[in-house]
Amino acid sequence: MIDDKITEAMPNLTKKQAMLGRYICENKYAVALMNAPMIAKEAGVSEATLTRFVYSLGYSSFSEFLLDLRRETQETNANNPFRQERYGRKDRPVYKRVFDLERNLMDETLNAINPEVFDRCVGKIVEADRILLIGCPPHKFLTEYFANFLTIFHDNVTVVQSLDMPFFGMLESTTEKTVAVVFSYPRYPVETQKMVETVANRGLTVIGITDSKFSPIIRYCTHYLITPQRYLIVVDPNAAAITLLHAMLVAIYQKNETEIKKRLKRYEKTILATDMFVFKDYNFTSRL
Repeated sequence: MIDDKITEAMPNLTKKQAMLGRYICENKYAVALMNAPMIAKEAGVSEATLTRFVYSLGYSSFSEFLLDLRRETQETNANNPFRQERYGRKDRPVYKRVFDLERNLMDETLNAINPEVFDRCVGKIVEADRILLIGCPPHKFLTEYFANFLTIFHDNVTVVQSLDMPFFGMLESTTEKTVAVVFSYPRYPVETQKMVETVANRGLTVIGITDSKFSPIIRYCTHYLITPQRYLIVVDPNAAAITLLHAMLVAIYQKNETEIKKRLKRYEKTILATDMFVFKDYNFTSRL
């Protein structure tokens, strides 16, 4: 896989080459239809940088690289859109295969993050008067993970997991400062698609968290963050998505540290006074 080659080469690439690598990973299907001058222009690098980049991946020429990319995207798009690997390999323990898969997807995600987009998404959440976390089965657990901590940081967080009367009633109290964070991964639940279309049509800021620029929710997103997917069986790999949310939570804290620290102190005082935890002698805010 070309994504794997780029990920492996990243530590040895120049800054410009790394930028080119991220662009190709994020726009693989579009790049497959471009020539060298177009790719260089769109990625913001020189053609010489592009040439050195394909050499660093082990190709003898740009033509060889492009042929390989076109072969891969045509095969993936037509027959294997969700990058499912052959399950039948028995040469390595299954836990190693799964850990390697998750680790490679973590690297892909890290290399694909645009710092400006990430910061913009965090800023929108911090400034929001209300936050809707939208995700239907089988991705609703992502909304729940995010909500577990975001509700400590923000007064008005609502988890939305189904297209029903409460959902439409809730929309009546949204404003232009309301932000919807929408989670959608293969095979993209229809219910999620209907909800993201509805909130987008109301003019809400929509932050999409999904696997690809070709995800069906992208057209409705104001901003989006990508955590690529690859499958062994039907089970979703989720380490990258959870890590992205973890990073967003820490960034949200940093954006509004003084106020959130006060909230955390109140939360810790309340929670430690209950019988929820066995270990009551440690307060996380004492080290912030």
